Amino acid sequence: MERIGGKLEQISAAFQSIKNELSQYADGKILKGDELVGWIGEIYGKLLLNGSLVDDKYEHDFEAGDKRVSVKARKGTSSNWKITSIISKIEGDNCPTHLMFLHLDDKYSLKNVWLYPWDEIRETGRFKIKTVREQFRGYYFIVQPKNDEMFVIYRSRYGNNPD
Repeated sequence: MERIGGKLEQISAAFQSIKNELSQYADGKILKGDELVGWIGEIYGKLLLNGSLVDDKYEHDFEAGDKRVSVKARKGTSSNWKITSIISKIEGDNCPTHLMFLHLDDKYSLKNVWLYPWDEIRETGRFKIKTVREQFRGYYFIVQPKNDEMFVIYRSRYGNNPD
């Protein structure tokens, strides 16, 4: 157990170092919890669109010009990488104007980024209802890499094709 304890301490130190580095780009927003993939997504997103992160009280993560962007990021290559986490609200006041989805490889490198107009994906039924034990929890969205080419705003130069 001591051997693994030392490795976990190394992971913790590396994680804190990465968090400290990302915080420099967080526009004063506190990076809460242990959500490395989410933090990377928000930082990359705001940098890609030259935006600014906003407080957690908003339905979106950053603003860039007239865009209010909600960011979802996933890591890895299992089939589940295409599915977002829960989206609490899809219509009404203060909803985002865009959904940005970032796909990271297994080593956290950015592979692809899609930017979807919120109203378009809502009106075409792309948001799906998420239930847990028959209780409504929110909505989710599924990226369709082959059909969503027109929404790609970034593709890695290392030849990472959408899955």
